[in-house]
Amino acid sequence: MDRRDFLRNAFAASGALLVPASYSAEAHADEVSEALGRITKARADLKTLVGPFEQERTIGLLATAVKSAGEMTLVRPDRLRWELLPPDAVTYWVGPEGFSFATPRGAASVGKAAAGRFGAVLGDLLIFMGGDLEKLRARYDLSIPSKKDGITLRAVPRAEDVKKHVKRLEMRLGIELWTISEVTIEEQTGDQSVIRFGKLKRDVAVDPAKMTPPKS
Repeated sequence: MDRRDFLRNAFAASGALLVPASYSAEAHADEVSEALGRITKARADLKTLVGPFEQERTIGLLATAVKSAGEMTLVRPDRLRWELLPPDAVTYWVGPEGFSFATPRGAASVGKAAAGRFGAVLGDLLIFMGGDLEKLRARYDLSIPSKKDGITLRAVPRAEDVKKHVKRLEMRLGIELWTISEVTIEEQTGDQSVIRFGKLKRDVAVDPAKMTPPKS
């Protein structure tokens, strides 16, 4: 290496050291904003999203995995139906009215505060999968860990009501950016649920009665 190459490399290194920390933060924010903008555009005309999923819940303490299958029905802007097939045989509804569920033994409607450890995150999950993602920025630190074959969006809770239960949410979107490939929920306890979706159909007709929980 001659003297000129040495000086060029030295100046390049010193220049990197002089880049303010805020620059990388701004670049990160710009990347997130750009990704959210693309997802929002892809979802703009989306009315419904319906399809099968397989859910695997790993219980950290016992090092065991519990698998189940079901169907998701999302009606934008604010209704989600989550049906687990037998042997689980339970259906959940999330909507403006709150949280409801039904089993072969009966049904119940409860407020978010009474919905257990995920009460605080139910509405956020609905937004995560089909709503206005900008609404999550006040409650989560968002990042884009991957753009391979679509976009992977990671959300780390900032809001205390979520943080005490959930360590991170992560969603992998397909190339079209309106379809969902996978959602991961990692809990503070070490338990983790990974939901893998089959082929999701958009804008199919959904009977309003399907999105209305039975009376308890």
